[in-house]
Amino acid sequence: LFKAGEPISAINNQPAEAERDLLGEVDYSSRVIEASGSTYLLLVSSTELNGEPYQLVSSYDITSTYQLFAADFTLVRIVGIASALLVAGLLLLLVRTLLKPLRSLSNTTRQIASGDLDKRATVTGNDEVSEVAVNLNTMADSIEHNVTELEKLAESRRVFIGNLAHEMRTPLTSILGFADILRIKREVSEADRIEYAGVIVNETKRLQGLSSKLMELLAFGSLEASLERIDLVELANELGITLQPVFIRQQIGFDGLLPNQPVYINADRELIKSLLYNLIDNAIKASAPGATVTLAVIPSETSARLQVADEGTGIPADQIPLLTEPFYMLDKARTRKHGGAGLGLALCAEIARVHGTELLFDSEMGRGTSVSVDFPLAGGDG
Repeated sequence: LFKAGEPISAINNQPAEAERDLLGEVDYSSRVIEASGSTYLLLVSSTELNGEPYQLVSSYDITSTYQLFAADFTLVRIVGIASALLVAGLLLLLVRTLLKPLRSLSNTTRQIASGDLDKRATVTGNDEVSEVAVNLNTMADSIEHNVTELEKLAESRRVFIGNLAHEMRTPLTSILGFADILRIKREVSEADRIEYAGVIVNETKRLQGLSSKLMELLAFGSLEASLERIDLVELANELGITLQPVFIRQQIGFDGLLPNQPVYINADRELIKSLLYNLIDNAIKASAPGATVTLAVIPSETSARLQVADEGTGIPADQIPLLTEPFYMLDKARTRKHGGAGLGLALCAEIARVHGTELLFDSEMGRGTSVSVDFPLAGGDG
């Protein structure tokens, strides 16, 4: 108990200095102090008796409470740190699990970008990541298909250019050689001159035919057919008459299997004539003297078939898919002998394509080959 700041009574022996300090701080009503290795809670209350100010300071030993608090605080801190580490580990595991599909997608994308076009993402579940994986696989399929097509196109063009250069080199060499002989040789007999000039003319015609077919082949890739209503029977008869001298010169027979009534289709007249001419020309080259080439028009209820057949040696089954490739020649020696360059069937295939149809081959070794093209019948009356 204090009176005017001076102690007048004490129950125990608490440090008077701490109590005196507490009296002077009117803003405080309590304080925790450390004294003699113990912890105390000091509470002060003020009153006034007979005009004299009195302060009563109560002291409580809270050492055990603080020791329990310190022990609990240490335990809580340890448990908190352990819990934080456990939660952090679980979160890390959860995040890695959630990001695993994304890492897989990233690795797949990186491998595809590096050129491994066969690589595909693993699709699991139905979430957004799975949807991205499906779209990535679709994109990879499209890229692989496009790259494969480009590689095929590049290879095809490489072979095309190589074959073109090869085909042009042979006639150019002949032309240059015989022209050089005529230029250098002082005296050339009339027979030699005619022979040399004939070789030059024939090789020039071969080059002319080659360039013409190449131009047609390139043009058909970008042009559409000008359709009109044409009669296949009339066209076949016209072509048979036109080619009659060729059959006579080659000692090959010609047979037209044509119906008695007109057969109308919607087609480009000049392209169909070119198609028939090339098919018959190939049939003549495949035929030996005395054989027969047949041109048939075979109508049905909804379509008409154009068919050219020969009595040649036939074509091996494994070679048929290659027949429409530019510069492909089944018998190179015989084809070059007749002035061919392996472009006729490629041209025919393009003509069929622009008409929405295709070439159909049927061949038997030792019996001959037939090439057919089907066209829808044109509507209306004949």
